[in-house]
Amino acid sequence: MPRADQATMDLLTDYFDAMEAKDPERLGSYYADDITLTFANAPTIIGRDAMLERMVTLLGRVKSLAHPLVNVWQEDGGVVILEVTSIWHLHDDTVIKINACSIFTVVDGKFIDQRIYVDNAPIDKALA
Repeated sequence: MPRADQATMDLLTDYFDAMEAKDPERLGSYYADDITLTFANAPTIIGRDAMLERMVTLLGRVKSLAHPLVNVWQEDGGVVILEVTSIWHLHDDTVIKINACSIFTVVDGKFIDQRIYVDNAPIDKALA
């Protein structure tokens, strides 16, 4: 499986920077109108507005959420497989790190599908 090219690495880095900055306008610029998000076994979210609503709600519960890239591979058709360490900075200054793997599909510089595989139990417990 080939490693991702620099343009894909830059796209992912910029996207995750927008997430860490809690900038919904920038985040929304990366989503196709009909984006789909499947987060583990949760129901699929469809559409930019629904995706942004989910992200704004999530990011409002934490100080910040970073996603340093560990490994990124790229396939034909815009399929990108990425491994990240999610670094959650909570409002009580707790920091929780969780490894995750995702499959994103990118067309014309926009995400049309995101499938995220992670066990966020430590976050769910900390935010309960």
